[in-house]
Amino acid sequence: VVEHDSHPLRNYNRKHLEKDAFADILKDMTDEGTALSLDDVVRFHNAGEPYPPKSFVVTFDDGFANNLTVAAPVLADFNVPATVYITTDFVENNRMSWIDRIEWAIEETPKVGLTLPWNSESVNAGDVEDKRALLDDIRSHVKSDASIDPDILATDIQLQCGLSETWATLDPLDLKLTWEQVRELVNDSLFIVGGHTHTHAILSFLDENELADELDTSLTLLRDNAGVGNTHYSYPEGLAHCYSDTVIDALKARGVECCPTAIDGVNTPDVDLFNLKRVPVV
Repeated sequence: VVEHDSHPLRNYNRKHLEKDAFADILKDMTDEGTALSLDDVVRFHNAGEPYPPKSFVVTFDDGFANNLTVAAPVLADFNVPATVYITTDFVENNRMSWIDRIEWAIEETPKVGLTLPWNSESVNAGDVEDKRALLDDIRSHVKSDASIDPDILATDIQLQCGLSETWATLDPLDLKLTWEQVRELVNDSLFIVGGHTHTHAILSFLDENELADELDTSLTLLRDNAGVGNTHYSYPEGLAHCYSDTVIDALKARGVECCPTAIDGVNTPDVDLFNLKRVPVV
């Protein structure tokens, strides 16, 4: 959630809502429904009880600083709890995700010409519509092809755009929470903090050792730096092919009790806590 968004290209998919729009959404939802926490969801599920009519949960992924600086006061105004899933390397190094690095590079470059691993010819984009189509194409390939290293691709695209290799900016679209700010969320009764891996890797693409490293590193950093337990987690990308029974078993073995997907839809208490659906708000 950002105060204002004036980017011509970045945030074209409204990953970051403007503050006023976020407040309007919360007002509509609280007028009509009941706000729950993820702990409430676990309790209803374990008891086999129905959720209150039109109940909803608010969640955020990755660990953007604006979750605390902009969204938290709005949530407090409406007394709505929320869960923030932290990608620990993003917090450790104020690191941008691979797609944010690519969006930044393409917006910074007036006319883009890229050689991509899945295209035999250079792809050119000059106006905003062509750049959006290019970004959609990049997203689709990276999220579906385990052979593509997204960070290597992001660096390559930045260099092809004539820019320096860049991993962090202070733009509100990129700025991540610090550990001090994570602790502030942990100490706020409206918030739950959970894990979202260490590097935002797609978990189903990893081998056994890589999977263990992603999970254990993130959980250890969250525990040691902010006192966060293992109950709550979410899958990076979260689509059906981005997690698996092997991933779920590894999470359960580490004490995780609830891990929502990013698959669009609504839930009833009989939906498994590792297959909960979410509705993207854009």
